Amino acid sequence: MPAKSSNSPSSSQAPAADAFPAYPASWYLFGESRRLRKGPFSQKILGRLLVAFRTAGGKVVVMDGHCAHLGADLGCGSVVGEEIQCPFHHWRYGADGVCASVPGLPQVPSFARLRTYPVEERHGYVFFFHGAMPLFPLPFFFGEDPQGYIAGKEFRYVADCTWWMNSAHAFDLQHFSAVHDRELLGPPVIDCPAPFARRNRYDAKVVGQTVLDRILRRTAGRTVKISLTIWGGTFAVISSEFARLPSGFLMAMEPLENGQTLCHGIVYARRVPALLRWLDPFRLWLRTLFTHGYLKEEARQLRATLYNPGSLGPGDQDMIDFFHWVAQLSKGDYDYENSDRGSDAPGHGRPARLVASAAGDGARNG
Repeated sequence: MPAKSSNSPSSSQAPAADAFPAYPASWYLFGESRRLRKGPFSQKILGRLLVAFRTAGGKVVVMDGHCAHLGADLGCGSVVGEEIQCPFHHWRYGADGVCASVPGLPQVPSFARLRTYPVEERHGYVFFFHGAMPLFPLPFFFGEDPQGYIAGKEFRYVADCTWWMNSAHAFDLQHFSAVHDRELLGPPVIDCPAPFARRNRYDAKVVGQTVLDRILRRTAGRTVKISLTIWGGTFAVISSEFARLPSGFLMAMEPLENGQTLCHGIVYARRVPALLRWLDPFRLWLRTLFTHGYLKEEARQLRATLYNPGSLGPGDQDMIDFFHWVAQLSKGDYDYENSDRGSDAPGHGRPARLVASAAGDGARNG
């Protein structure tokens, strides 16, 4: 559906910075599936310690990483059947986050349960949703089956701005030419193709004189059809249709506690017949080279950008509309601390409430 805009004072003025949640209810990249081969793996992400593990039955679980007893890191524990065992006193938690057994105690304490997160595993990567239940499926290219694609290795870089400023680049028409050396061939088309998704589509000419752009013009083509879709505020799906080299990638944006954004990118290519699959590593490498180089250069140029709603004017209306849209999305995170710990675990029983996330301790800078 078309994206709605208005000339009313409320929509011509961008929202205040405190309108944006610290960690939106969206999908995030936890890491590569192979990291779980030897046991649990924990890391600081979204302001807290999370742990992922694969049960004996093959299910991947992501949950809060501190044991409910004395806070030991469950990533240092072990997988026992369908449960994860704390390394300190061997408390065991099931895939639902509920403690199943405590050595020496006839009954498990009612507080012994941990928050769990919805998980999807795709192309060798583990993704989790920040909330009790997914508000939307794990995104992919519209109308495409993920099984028809292969994925490259993750690349990453740090954007020196907040997650909402980073996502707003998709709707910043002025920066396409100023930063990316792309000349728009017509007005962009902005719409909301699905709940929790906002998209920008445009045709552009590659006019840059960098080495990468010169190679791009010769190998892929001089013009490109771009589609950028932001899901939930922090998950981007981008496709670039050049005449000779169609490409696409996903960008999972991870808000850091220092106000920066850690960007995880994964490029994709269509599967080809078996006789041509020996070219797959080169195809993915080439796409990653251009995509990472393009985005890394943008991050290098755009340092210390700050959100200042009072400085945005009529020429920034597409960005202002985006800021209003993303600020109104559900703000994420199950309010576990204020819930009844004696009730069912998150996602198992009464509906969970989506509230603004509280800040945690520590950040991962990649």
